[in-house]
Amino acid sequence: MYVPNDIWVNMLSSHLATELRLPDLDQDPMTMLAPLTHDDPGEIGGFRLLARLGHGGMGTVYLARTIGGRTVALKTMHASIADDPAARTRFHLETDAARVIGGHHGAVVVDADPQASTPWLATEYVLGQPLDDAVELCGPLPEATVRALGAALAGALSQLHASEVVHRDLKPSNIMVTAYGPKIIDFGIARAAGDDRLTRTGTAAGTPAYMSPEQATGQEHPPAGDVFALAGVLVYAATGRPPFGTGQAADLLYRVRYTDPDLTGLPAALVPVLTRCLAKNPAERPTTHSLATHLHDGHGHFADHLPVGLLADIARRATAVWQHQPQRLPAPPDDTEQVTAVGRRAYSRRGLLAIGGASLAGAAALGGGVWAWANAGGTGDRADGKNKSPAPVAAKGDWLWELPLRLEGVSLAPPLPLKFGPILAIADDDGLRTIDISTGSVDNPSLLKGHAHRCVDDQDIATARVYSSEVLSSRNHPLSISSIAFSREPKVEAIELKDYNGALPATQLLSAYANVVFLVAGQGERSRTELGYDEAQKWHLLAVDARTAKVLWRQALPSRPGTSTRLHFLAARAVKDHLVVVQELPDGRAFLAVHDSRRGRELWRQELGAPEPEAIRGLLEVNDFYVYPPVGRLRALRLKDGKEAWSFGPGRAQARTGPPAYRDSLLVVEEGIGVVSLDWVTGELLWRTADLNATDLDVTLPPAPGSRSLYAYSRESGLLRSFSTDTGQASTTRKARGDRFHGFHGIPEAIVAIGEDYIAAYPYD
Repeated sequence: MYVPNDIWVNMLSSHLATELRLPDLDQDPMTMLAPLTHDDPGEIGGFRLLARLGHGGMGTVYLARTIGGRTVALKTMHASIADDPAARTRFHLETDAARVIGGHHGAVVVDADPQASTPWLATEYVLGQPLDDAVELCGPLPEATVRALGAALAGALSQLHASEVVHRDLKPSNIMVTAYGPKIIDFGIARAAGDDRLTRTGTAAGTPAYMSPEQATGQEHPPAGDVFALAGVLVYAATGRPPFGTGQAADLLYRVRYTDPDLTGLPAALVPVLTRCLAKNPAERPTTHSLATHLHDGHGHFADHLPVGLLADIARRATAVWQHQPQRLPAPPDDTEQVTAVGRRAYSRRGLLAIGGASLAGAAALGGGVWAWANAGGTGDRADGKNKSPAPVAAKGDWLWELPLRLEGVSLAPPLPLKFGPILAIADDDGLRTIDISTGSVDNPSLLKGHAHRCVDDQDIATARVYSSEVLSSRNHPLSISSIAFSREPKVEAIELKDYNGALPATQLLSAYANVVFLVAGQGERSRTELGYDEAQKWHLLAVDARTAKVLWRQALPSRPGTSTRLHFLAARAVKDHLVVVQELPDGRAFLAVHDSRRGRELWRQELGAPEPEAIRGLLEVNDFYVYPPVGRLRALRLKDGKEAWSFGPGRAQARTGPPAYRDSLLVVEEGIGVVSLDWVTGELLWRTADLNATDLDVTLPPAPGSRSLYAYSRESGLLRSFSTDTGQASTTRKARGDRFHGFHGIPEAIVAIGEDYIAAYPYD
């Protein structure tokens, strides 16, 4: 059975019932999101509402988010029909069906309360493209795409049917196409096989163009009915039209029951198997398992079978949805008091739909070392006896706030704060704490027991956690890895790796993905020299399941002499089934390498030729398909084999470009010119800044993308300049200082600057 690679992230997608269809996108994903109305609540079930995804006679679907930054699609039932037992039963069955399909083939159910006065269901927000939109964009899909699509969908239906659930309304608009596989959504009329609580003999529920003959006559819809509908979906994907044409419902139902399907234009090799699926007699149709076997052999990743244009559009939608600016419509003139009250509860200004640490996709994946707050200024005791954290400097000048920090010992890398909703997660010598990004206040006590080697966030937006390896004492002790979830209240869990010494200062947490943590850990006694290396120590690159402490794989690393001040890795990022690292050897040479994240095998490596490896520490830009090296000419290298997809030549001879940042395009500072925007797939030049004042921008720093503006820094003038992400037109300048800048495009938005002894926030335009 063909299924998408199960280590890949489930990019989030809408979950809507039949009565709550999305408006047509017309190739513009921003039309998905409508403003909240004045009387929409500010939150439901602990989820803060951000926008409307759909509205109909049965209820409303919202885009919503947890306090920890996890974004969901939250479906509610209108209070006016919540007293109808049949409506509640339908809602409950939909919730059960969504749980059965799970996150591999659908959207994971995050939470639900079918018994509430206003029933609601929250699922992951799966961002992809509806199949009908994909066909409209690309035309009929290639046979290889149709086969991969059909095999994956057959696997999804097989999972449903094994739990005695039938979908009953499979159609192109209920199938989201992502780069990692199709997702089945909308279980509004799904139900248990044989359950007739919601149907009456002689009535047909579903979509006429894709109904089975038995469903068209109001009879029981068995699992074989879903096979019939799937065949119709695949005919549509391959030809651009349903197998029984279009028109009035009565005409369609007649054709479904009595006429042969129109398979004109269907690839010849698909005709026999889909003809069997479209048999009028359910007993003559193949099983889902048999269908999957006939359609695909299971080799390759799903993305390998998608047209390039479709992949590019999926990526465009994935970035565009984060650019939505939440809004609330004003109340009618006679309802002023209500809008004022509701307005206080909802976010009122701009922001992207950041999901946990995934909002840092354009920032470095390997950041900072050991943090310590300065004890001077703003310290003291709280009423509960716990120490206060330093008070932020009062907002003045061009910054929102500024906090002192102190780096002690050997710096592992420039610090990297991790964003969860409106807070930053910070690891320091006192443990892990949070900063309110709006005010700079630090309210919660430490979430860890000891100092932190390193703090990383899970790159899988579905898991949204922070991991930290703790130094519990200077004496030898098992390596402890803490996992912190920020869904509602911070929750800390810890695992121990007894075979590794947690007291070794050179331990590195590199990255995390789908509950797997990638790290550098050592065995042996702690040394008092420099980073604590000793030639008798053994060091490994590990992949560890953060839930079970099971070491999934390990690779031996070169030994380090006791006098070494070099860590094993300068940067790292885990994406899907690849671990991308910048590795530094004892002699100072730096290599870019990509590992199979499931087995640890190194797929390829290239020497970077970095004259100053320290200058690229923490700089690594990766997406699901390419890595863009942080030094040398700007290139896109394919993750799977390291082959160059494209390279960019600067506008002037002998000019150089700096490390790139990735958002909906690739952004880079070009020496003596300013900021350049490139198509991340093709390398095509989109725009160059035309502002003469931008010629002094620091070429050693990547730009910091925001929602509608990007920011680049000039050390020469001490100015942080902003430019339009669409055109490159210069916007504002503000006085700033910092060694690295990170854009946090959530709610609220801010540019966070990191310096040697401080962290500061600057407002977006």
